[in-house]
Amino acid sequence: MTEADRVLVYLGVLLAAFLIAQTDQRRQRFAEGIVFALILVGLLGLATRLLPHVFPVAEGLGSGPRLRYPLGYWNANGVACAVAAALIPWLSRRSLTPALRWLAVACLPAVLLTLYFTYSRGGVLALLVAGGCLVALSHDRLWMLGTLGAGVLGALPAVLAVQARGSLADNLDNAAAVDQGLVVLLILLAGTALTLGLFALMRRLARRRGALTGRAIAISRDPRALRAVAIGFAVLALVAVVAVGGRAWHQFSSSDIEFPNQPQKHFGDLSGAGRHDFYRVALDAFGEKPIAGNGAGTYQFSWVKLRTLETPVHNAHSLYLEAFAELGLIGGLLVLGMVGFLLWTGFSAWRHSSGVARERNAALLAAALALAVGMAIDWFWEIAALGAVFFLASGALLAARCGQLASARAAGNGRGENRGIGFAIAGLALAWLTALALIGPLLVDREINSSQAAAAEGNFGVAVEKADTARSIEPWAAKPYEQLGLLAEVEGDYTTAAAQISKAIDREEGNWLLYYLRARIEHKAGDGAAARADRRRARELNPLESCLREGWEGCG
Repeated sequence: MTEADRVLVYLGVLLAAFLIAQTDQRRQRFAEGIVFALILVGLLGLATRLLPHVFPVAEGLGSGPRLRYPLGYWNANGVACAVAAALIPWLSRRSLTPALRWLAVACLPAVLLTLYFTYSRGGVLALLVAGGCLVALSHDRLWMLGTLGAGVLGALPAVLAVQARGSLADNLDNAAAVDQGLVVLLILLAGTALTLGLFALMRRLARRRGALTGRAIAISRDPRALRAVAIGFAVLALVAVVAVGGRAWHQFSSSDIEFPNQPQKHFGDLSGAGRHDFYRVALDAFGEKPIAGNGAGTYQFSWVKLRTLETPVHNAHSLYLEAFAELGLIGGLLVLGMVGFLLWTGFSAWRHSSGVARERNAALLAAALALAVGMAIDWFWEIAALGAVFFLASGALLAARCGQLASARAAGNGRGENRGIGFAIAGLALAWLTALALIGPLLVDREINSSQAAAAEGNFGVAVEKADTARSIEPWAAKPYEQLGLLAEVEGDYTTAAAQISKAIDREEGNWLLYYLRARIEHKAGDGAAARADRRRARELNPLESCLREGWEGCG
């Protein structure tokens, strides 16, 4: 149900974006808003690292070198900063408000430094994909490259300063990290001034349009030169695959998933951080039920059953492979079809537009493409704040393409366009109502947490009441029955406890922990045969779990 709720929310985001972005000006503001929202993510994260004493957060000092705030996952922060950095050059050229052009460029070094603090290779890949797409599709590709280059030069001194300051780089919980953060902030401000100076120089050169500048722009727009560059990159990629492909695969498939002692070395590390096994389990799970799959949200159960690593994992770190594992061939193809259709629609919108609209569509497509590629190698699909960006960009592109088709039809039959205000209002209402879909799971979590807190205080009456409320909200969920069973076990009512856990098993039959809990209850009740059978079933579902080889209080 949580998976279904998430899909409904994303459907609402897509529909809302499509209906709001019905004019060129709205699409322009929409695209600018997406970029500045991602910039804000980067600035919030950087503030907690450079000024932890001013912006204290739970994932601040001492939480490890990789920046987790504000999205809660370093790779999600990295991808958000990467897309922002790639689209800032477009914003610096095409924003409707001149002041916002300067503001975006001023934020570029900070966003790049935030990307560095995530130590995210996925973020670097997203930057390459989004930046490469924008440069390839933009008419102003030299401007895009120049602005991004100015941002890199502005961020570089701060990055080198971080590498020379171990407490800040490792995010240690000490006074030195605070002092080093202040020093790096001053260096970053100087780098920002450098970036703005280079940006001003670029604007001056663009206005003067001298012979050399004009020649460079002409070459950057020459189809023959572009084909030569594309062929050159293809040859380099082929050489790289031949030269390091075997070594790269060996490192990627290694079972060593330890983060390096020096965080910056992670950028050059080719290890898959366990992804080889994550993907293998997804494929093996798909092979078990290739048509309909094992069910939405069940990858975590396939993982504990088929894994070779003891690492706890809930997601396959690939939207597409997880879809095939959980939803089978039908669901997997639907997910691929959805992403492919939205990307193709965005490409069509770019191809059939011109001028400012063409540049904007290129930027939106670059963001959507980077996120679509990122969803193939990570699980941030489930972080709504970032996953929604894909559907916001895609919704605006969908609106642009539908507008093009409507205009073409109107020109063909001589009739004006019919916007259908009633449809728009109904669609917007439906879009926002889908956001209510997640209220059920949120309320269940809230009631379960309250039940656990009451039980910890010894107030079992309130604990049972809260768990029962959670059950009434979502009677199909296993967690409320599990909580009711645990409460009955604590009170010594083993018959009720076993019955409640059995109801939870009916709803999550692949969850090994439920079988273990029922086995423990049966053991306490004196039913040894049933306890051994359930414990054996728990081992079948999770053969590597060490606690199943210990006493009856080892898991839970």
